Amino acid sequence: MGVNAAVVGILISAFYQPIWTSAILTPIDFTLAALLFFMLVYWKLPPWFIVLTGAIGGALIAIF
Repeated sequence: MGVNAAVVGILISAFYQPIWTSAILTPIDFTLAALLFFMLVYWKLPPWFIVLTGAIGGALIAIF
């Protein structure tokens, strides 16, 4: 059971340092990430749709 907890901690650390700190820079970035998360977890939309929506949303954020 302790190994599972250690693995979860390592995965969270690996997610936070390279991904979160370089991708979430402004509140609008966080809003997009939260929206995509809810679309995947609560609305159960297909992953390909989430990726496509994230790419379009990221491009729109970069333009504006």
